[in-house]
Amino acid sequence: MTLPRGLRMVQVAYATTDVRASARSWHERYGAGPFYVREHVPTERVEVPGDGPGSVPGVFDHTCALGQWGNVMVEFVHHHTLKPAALDRDMRRDPGGIHHVACFVDDLDAARDQLVAEGARVVMDASTPEVRFVFLDPGPQVGHLIELYEATPYLSRLYGRVAEAARDWDGSDLLRER
Repeated sequence: MTLPRGLRMVQVAYATTDVRASARSWHERYGAGPFYVREHVPTERVEVPGDGPGSVPGVFDHTCALGQWGNVMVEFVHHHTLKPAALDRDMRRDPGGIHHVACFVDDLDAARDQLVAEGARVVMDASTPEVRFVFLDPGPQVGHLIELYEATPYLSRLYGRVAEAARDWDGSDLLRER
C-alpha cells in the first residue's frame, strides 16, 4: 500500500490492559518517558460506518498514556467501551501488540480517501474537543490500524510538550496526569 504524500508517522501505539504498568515497563526497559496519562479521553463525535450507506454514532471511551521514545511518541491505550459491536471488533487488539501508528497529514479527508482507494477500510471518524481523527484498517497484511490527523496547533503543542519533557528528563515523575 502506497501511503499518501505528506503523511508522516509520529506515533506508535500499543494495546494494553494497564497504561500505567506499560509505561513503567517501557521506562525500565527502554528509558522511555515521562508519560502523560489521560483517563476516559473525551470525544465530542464518533462516527462508525454502518451496514448500509452512511455512518452510525458510536462510543469510544479509552485511557491513554503518551510518552517519548527517541524521536517517536509512544502511546499505550486501554479501551473501556467501544460501541457499536463493529467498532469493538475493529478497534480491539491483543495486549502488548501494536494497536496503531499515527500519522500527520496535510489534508485528512484526502489522505483518508487515498487509503480507502488503495484498499483500507474506515473504522472510525471522530473528534475530541481539540482534534478530528480517523482510524483505518489497512488489512491483514499490516496487522495494525492507522490513525490520521492534521498537525493542528493543539496537536503540535502536545507533541512538542511530550518531546520537550523527555529531552532533559532525569527519570523522576514518570507518570503525569493530564
